[in-house]
Amino acid sequence: MEYRFLGKTGLKVSRLCFGTLTMAPMQQNLSPEEGARLLIHAREKGVNFLDTADLYDNYPHIRRALAVAPDYIISTKAYCYDEKTAREALERAYRGLGQDYVHLFMLHEQESLYTLRGHEEALNYLVRQKELGHIGAVGVSTHFAGCVKAAARFPQIEVVHPLINIEGIGIQDGPRELMEQNIRFVRDNGRGIFAMKPLGGGHLIASSAEAMGYLRDAEWADSIAAGMQSFEEIDANVAFFENAPDAMERMEKLHGKKRRIIVQDYCEGCGRCAARCRQGAISIVDGQSHIDQDKCVFCGYCAKACPQVCIKVV
Repeated sequence: MEYRFLGKTGLKVSRLCFGTLTMAPMQQNLSPEEGARLLIHAREKGVNFLDTADLYDNYPHIRRALAVAPDYIISTKAYCYDEKTAREALERAYRGLGQDYVHLFMLHEQESLYTLRGHEEALNYLVRQKELGHIGAVGVSTHFAGCVKAAARFPQIEVVHPLINIEGIGIQDGPRELMEQNIRFVRDNGRGIFAMKPLGGGHLIASSAEAMGYLRDAEWADSIAAGMQSFEEIDANVAFFENAPDAMERMEKLHGKKRRIIVQDYCEGCGRCAARCRQGAISIVDGQSHIDQDKCVFCGYCAKACPQVCIKVV
């Protein structure tokens, strides 16, 4: 496994990052024991970097894994806009993970220069926690190319976690080329980059080798977060990142898998899922949620917003 420094943070991370959203309740809903086994297996294969979030509700899975693999580098993120919300989210991470240190803490789903300005109080709080030794680095995650570029204006931001894939699926404000251009810009300005959604939320599984190869071979990507929910997926992705002789064969075996999102028939059409969806993939039709599978990036955030828990990514 190749390792790179994440910008100037001093964190040396594997090129393949374990994206843990897939094991969360809003997606496959693996038990903490099942999730921990996957994380431990990935660590044994050389993956030393994992990404989670306050929203994912999977800190128990990670905590169990840390008992066996305590050297995992952990990135987490939360929706914070001031000192209070940042402090509360950080405390939840400490309690959930069973430790008083997080390697990387990010503001989740930032949208623009104006969003970052509005949330600067939270950024400044996180910087103070870094100075106290409770955080290793501060960053932001975003689906917006404009926000990536704006991050260069904030010295507090050391790492940017952008959505990017070979087809540009899920980028909110322009084509892939613009996102890549802005990523290069902030990386040249000293920020670390680890990419998300290399397979576009599952839309690119049929061309997974090409899609993963695009980011694996990108000199501007320090690491790539890929969701993995089975030992076979872990082994295939590790083999691909290590350029193993059988890597392509392993990736081909995963091509038959197709993800989808379902809405149970007891949906009441409250519209909270539609309001939460950043892709504009959900509408209310005949009193129930209707999901445009072509627009959906299978993040599962709509499932978290549903009060009846009637949406699930499978």
